Amino acid sequence: MAKPQSVQVEISILDRSYKVSCDPEHQALLQEAAQDLDRRMREARVNSEGVGPERAAVMAGLNAVYEMLEQKASSKWDINDVKRRIKGLEERLDRCFVDQESLF
Repeated sequence: MAKPQSVQVEISILDRSYKVSCDPEHQALLQEAAQDLDRRMREARVNSEGVGPERAAVMAGLNAVYEMLEQKASSKWDINDVKRRIKGLEERLDRCFVDQESLF
């Protein structure tokens, strides 16, 4: 199957426009990410007087990654346990279908 054509998306960060290519199904998420980054960079500039756009970008990026890692560390998900549970459910469903077939 052919990969969908990329689309050009125009985003605005600190009143500067950028054109970015992405798959059509990622366009809305990309625009949301750009809006969040713009908000974070504006907050960094307000909270630290005299901060230029480069430093605001670094501060905003660092804060975003920190929040992501903090959320990941506090997550109680054990991916191996989830995989085992899914496998167990698949096996139970398979047995149910086999039992159903023997009824007919």
